[in-house]
Amino acid sequence: MNGNNALSEIGYLTVRVTTALGAIPLENAAVTVRGNESANENVLYSLSTNSDGLTERISLPAPPKSNSETPNAQKPYATYSVDVFADGYVPLHLSNVPVFSSIISIQPAIMIPLIEGENLRR
Repeated sequence: MNGNNALSEIGYLTVRVTTALGAIPLENAAVTVRGNESANENVLYSLSTNSDGLTERISLPAPPKSNSETPNAQKPYATYSVDVFADGYVPLHLSNVPVFSSIISIQPAIMIPLIEGENLRR
């Protein structure tokens, strides 16, 4: 992202962590949100999911809404990386999660259980 597309507005993100193909919410999953562009690289949130598998809604820098109204304009969204960790589940990394100005985005994160006795090396 270049200087012509400052992240001058705010969008919102909630992460919904589940298992069983989205049927069962996961409580107490650790969720990290990071900016992955030069304009938002200092953004960092560490969150935990509630009993519904949801993080709190967070405010994130986003480009102006007007970017979506002009042909050939800069992209109308900022991108973020989301990492999800939960005991007994394979860690999940989501990249390029879009956040638009004034929009509440709900990002699904479906976790896969570890096989019994399986250890992951980080």
